[in-house]
Amino acid sequence: MDEAAAAHKFLQKYLSEEATNLRGPNQAELVYKDECIYCFDTPYSTGGLFVSLHTFFGVCGRHIELFVEKSSSRIFLNIHKFVKLSADEPGDKIQQQQQIKTDYSLRVFPLHSVPLPITDECGAGAIPQICAEIIAHAGAEVQQQIDSGIGVQPPWDGGKKRRIAKAASHLVQLTCAGPPIGYSDWECARCGLKENLWLNLSDGVIACGLYAPIAGIKGVGHAKAHFEATGFPLVVKLGTIQNDDGDLYSFNEDSGLMPVRDPWLDDHLAHFGLDINRFCKTEKTSLEIELETYSKYEFSAIQEEGLGLVSAGGPGLTGLANLGSSCYINSALQVLCVVPDFVRVFADELLRQKHPSEISEDFGAQLAKIFVAMKSGHYSREQSGGTAANGGGAGAIRPAQFRRVAGRHHHEFSTGRQQDVEEYVRFLFDKVDNAFGSCSSSADAGAAQNPVDAFRFRLVTRLRDELSQCVRYTPRTDTILSLPIPMHLCTESDTVVNGLTVSRKCVPLEQCLAAAFGEEIIDDYLSPVLKRKGRATEQQRMGTFPDFLLLQLRRFTFDGVRGMHKLDVDVHIPDELDMCAFFSTGELQPGEKSLPADEDDKMHSPSTGGQNQQRRLGPHVEPNEAIVAKLLSMGFTENAAKKAAIFTKNESLELAINWLLQHDIDLNDAAPSAPGSAQQQQPQNGAGGEQKNVGTTGPQQIRHGNGHYQLRAFISHIGPSPHSGHYVAHVKADNGQWHIFNDEKVAKSQHPPKSLGYLYLFQRATR
Repeated sequence: MDEAAAAHKFLQKYLSEEATNLRGPNQAELVYKDECIYCFDTPYSTGGLFVSLHTFFGVCGRHIELFVEKSSSRIFLNIHKFVKLSADEPGDKIQQQQQIKTDYSLRVFPLHSVPLPITDECGAGAIPQICAEIIAHAGAEVQQQIDSGIGVQPPWDGGKKRRIAKAASHLVQLTCAGPPIGYSDWECARCGLKENLWLNLSDGVIACGLYAPIAGIKGVGHAKAHFEATGFPLVVKLGTIQNDDGDLYSFNEDSGLMPVRDPWLDDHLAHFGLDINRFCKTEKTSLEIELETYSKYEFSAIQEEGLGLVSAGGPGLTGLANLGSSCYINSALQVLCVVPDFVRVFADELLRQKHPSEISEDFGAQLAKIFVAMKSGHYSREQSGGTAANGGGAGAIRPAQFRRVAGRHHHEFSTGRQQDVEEYVRFLFDKVDNAFGSCSSSADAGAAQNPVDAFRFRLVTRLRDELSQCVRYTPRTDTILSLPIPMHLCTESDTVVNGLTVSRKCVPLEQCLAAAFGEEIIDDYLSPVLKRKGRATEQQRMGTFPDFLLLQLRRFTFDGVRGMHKLDVDVHIPDELDMCAFFSTGELQPGEKSLPADEDDKMHSPSTGGQNQQRRLGPHVEPNEAIVAKLLSMGFTENAAKKAAIFTKNESLELAINWLLQHDIDLNDAAPSAPGSAQQQQPQNGAGGEQKNVGTTGPQQIRHGNGHYQLRAFISHIGPSPHSGHYVAHVKADNGQWHIFNDEKVAKSQHPPKSLGYLYLFQRATR
């Protein structure tokens, strides 16, 4: 008896003995036919994908035995896709797309290597119908993407909202004194420049914009000079008018030179005999130029453009596909994959312990699936002689299911929009903490340590009342040390960008650490000992040194002119870091007297980054609703918005935003309703009660060792806003070789741009 006959006989025997009650999937059910639930093998992988006719879960040939053991499913539809290349055009991409072939066959375990034709003989007509319904089904990934609302977002979305220009509603318009204005062939009325031209919507004068050398934009600034001479503020950039809109600026807006909107642009153009529908877009908008200007230096430096990077592959060198603004997820995962605790906990054994029905919706299982695949090297394809620039080198895995499961129910991370990678790392840490908390009572909870413990450390804040000379130490735990960038201490240095020498601000990391751990002065502090107002000082120290130290540089700030923007500065990062000078035991030292607590001190919260949080609040402070509403519209949580308003005494929106950006407290804590709220944990005697970030549960441990560290990885951001742009990770291998992880591209790094990082990972040095 040949193999096919044996497999067919086994199938008939199984169907006759087992009450299978087989049926096809309905529209609401998920069919996992895109990739294996245990790994990232797809129908394109060797052997294809096996989709269970019982549960509609897909598995690969390497995991089918485990799946059968866990589920008792034995009948599968095998989907095998492959590219059939013609002999004449072996490498043509279009031809490849046109010749993708799919083979469908029926398989029965344990003879699953033998394909059986899908015919009525397989099961009285039921099985062919079930297979047809599986084939016609959209598939779990597509269906979940539609249900969750995650779409593909453009990687550069700008993130800026334009307001209506003040001059637009009652714009003064004069008769054009010059020749008729056409739809092309414009030039500056003063210098004859034929690009970067702006039409003044009051008098029809065409003049050039400002010179932008890094962006390669010519200009003398005659448009602004014309405004200064006439007072006519509203201009539109010629060559950007399309879809009833254009690149508009108003020179006299309170917010400075920011893009504005003109809802009456068609009427204002018609005043000069121009039809808005006849214009064509031929020039870049100011936002597009700004993005390019920000990215010219960053992009070429961070992505090591023009260096002919050699692709890399193998275990730990696997790229992650960009699913649409998912580079922040990819970068975070590449860095966490460096940490042995995460790789050890989220391992293949965790996946094998789960029932197949749990895996697709379980956060821990999805994280394990990612890390196992990344460390295996199975999905890393190194091509000899390939370069990162031409797409050669490492393959990639698609973390679509992980993104959906990890971000589920979160108002930002459940979307397809770009996010702040530091916020995402904290979010993942909370997810892991909660996962360990939920299983803390089970028998296997203690089998592995919480991997977040590798990052957890204690911060100690020393508060000294100068009137009474008494001291209080208040500890709290954190996982990321956030550092300010002292711009006033920056020096200038020259660097070459696209052949031009430009001056850039720079500051060493040591100055950032000094600013974070420096002494702060609190004026009008009410002494709980003498009941008089005086001065107090506050200073932060490391209470413990974790195995892995994550440093965040606060590159993003807010001001009333430019809104949220990025500090364009180089921070010089050492390969080795000594943190010992910033250590404190958090205990009273000889000669120090304990500062007692009273009701007023209950509103005191320790500083986390060199800015005073202490504010003297009245007895009935409520958050300003207007400030809270504005913060909510900017994407902050309600609790965060209320906290910011209360701690800044409702003074202004700008102060509230800066407060949010400068503090690392858990913004998911409930906002204090009044001073003296029981929510604030209070120190007792000299060493305060420890304050922990709320939102994490389960057993947590703080490790402590020497304070000497070595740089292992960093994440860089390209672009002007944390909610747009692009993230790239650089990771140092055990052999000392740096690699760049730019989504699916992995290559050996020649010049790691350490000075442009946003989030840095240091590992404790073995001494």
